[in-house]
Amino acid sequence: MVCRLAMNDRKYLKLRHNMWYFQKRVPKALRSLYPDQVLIEQSLGTGDIKEARQQRDILLGQLRQREQMLKAKPRPRQRFQQYVEELSQIAAGEPFVGPGVAWHEVLDPESTKKHDDPEYIEAYRMVTQGRRESERYGATLDEVLEHFIRTSEREEAHTEETRSRFKKTVQSFLRYCNEDDLPLDKIERSKVFDFIDHCRERQSGATVHGAISRLKTLWEYAYSRDWVKGQNPFDKHKINTTKGRQKKQPFTSAELRKLLEVMESQPQSMQLLTQMGLYTGARISELMGLRLEDIKEDDGVLLMGIAQQEDGKTQAASRWIPVPLPCHVAFKNVQASAADAGSDYLFHDLVSIRPDGRHAYAATKRFGEIKKKHITGRHDKGFHSLRVMMATALQQAKVDEYETAYLLGHSRKGLTMSYGYYSKGYDAQQLLAAQNKVVEVIQRWLENQSRISLSSLSDGEED
Repeated sequence: MVCRLAMNDRKYLKLRHNMWYFQKRVPKALRSLYPDQVLIEQSLGTGDIKEARQQRDILLGQLRQREQMLKAKPRPRQRFQQYVEELSQIAAGEPFVGPGVAWHEVLDPESTKKHDDPEYIEAYRMVTQGRRESERYGATLDEVLEHFIRTSEREEAHTEETRSRFKKTVQSFLRYCNEDDLPLDKIERSKVFDFIDHCRERQSGATVHGAISRLKTLWEYAYSRDWVKGQNPFDKHKINTTKGRQKKQPFTSAELRKLLEVMESQPQSMQLLTQMGLYTGARISELMGLRLEDIKEDDGVLLMGIAQQEDGKTQAASRWIPVPLPCHVAFKNVQASAADAGSDYLFHDLVSIRPDGRHAYAATKRFGEIKKKHITGRHDKGFHSLRVMMATALQQAKVDEYETAYLLGHSRKGLTMSYGYYSKGYDAQQLLAAQNKVVEVIQRWLENQSRISLSSLSDGEED
């Protein structure tokens, strides 16, 4: 009986695509460490149930340890700051508590029986000495994050998605260190190296590089306010951002025909999203972020503004491009549907508004499910394959490289032409002419008259 129970022990384990995952609801005591999550989910990197159970037990042990640490005592920095605030108020309001008796004479650690309370002792010393910061209880990573987020929101310096990434990065680093918070001056460079190695086992170099870059930014933010001194432990880490990256491959002509055929049975918005990805090369996040106010006509050309809300992947991502002619009818239908629904977004029925600001999560997942069920199960083919194909079509159509860079939202450094559309070098009719050349190439692919090959213009990026 016991043996049978052990064999069936799959608590907190989920099998997906022959890979075991750990999945557990966030314990109440740890919600502060997982503010935007209901479930703790992590790939165990194995398809063997025995190994999965062992790793699950390790994770459960780590979670219990964190719970005990949080229950044991409040953060020393918080206790210290509370003491500082209380003593500072007394010192400012009642420097003398009796005839000739100063406050510090009755509130010293011995008189208050706090001689074994290190936070109180340090706070008392700091207030009596008139110091602004304590070397022992300096600014912590989580505290700097909170201040950084408030400043970012007030000055509208970042998107909500970017702020969410900062929060998740800090949570990930603290969980790895098995701490609920860390003083910045206690973070050792060797620990950062270990964190990088740990993350590289599960994530791409670009993802890890982004995380370390955000941690570096927070440290510099604290340094600029004189909250921390010394060298930044997150600086000057060499992380290979290309090794192991799996670039997206184009669909074959047969796969593309099948994809467009399957999409005809989907809602018109999903069909349009796919066509727009193919004929414009826009990232799915850019298309899902399209608002009705980002649509207009210029010189008889229907245009859409990509990344006009300052939320583009790069500065060059912000651009106005023509709505492809094969998409006009569906585009206007979806536009009217969004207006009737009172939505700000063109793809209003596909947009997912998540706490991290991502609009494309649901649409990306839906496209992936359709692709896997009807087209191919290959992981190197997805919505981003359409962007690769657009780049290939631009190359085969011999479209000017500067026009190509503008249409795809790549860097346009070196563009010297001064005429045309919003000083970007091209007017609406020029861009439409270039886009029509692409449409012709894609039509030949669909008729299987021309081979689709991976373009050297593809940037290999992920959405």
